[in-house]
Amino acid sequence: MGRQIFLFLFAVSLVTGCAAKPSQTEVEQQRLGVMVQALQQAIAVPSPEQLEVIARYGTDSRYYVMVRGWLVQTLSGVESQLAASGDAAPEAMRTKAEHLRAAIRRIDLE
Repeated sequence: MGRQIFLFLFAVSLVTGCAAKPSQTEVEQQRLGVMVQALQQAIAVPSPEQLEVIARYGTDSRYYVMVRGWLVQTLSGVESQLAASGDAAPEAMRTKAEHLRAAIRRIDLE
């Protein structure tokens, strides 16, 4: 997914032309691409450091709804898999669910 985003942004830059100074829109697109890639990694890899990445973007009022929605939808999928697996669910899946719950609590409390 991260590679697809990079290729998309690269294609957009080719289509819009390679100006010496990027436009404000291009700069914003690049910044959003970096944010999406960072969040994708932070959601996929449970750790305190990644929780901080989620908190940094999730507490920004411009992105709160998007980040929270992404977390909730991802958690819903993981919880569905946990329910289907029952006691046989891998510990990594349980860890990811707890990571997502902690991330949601963190951005909601800020």
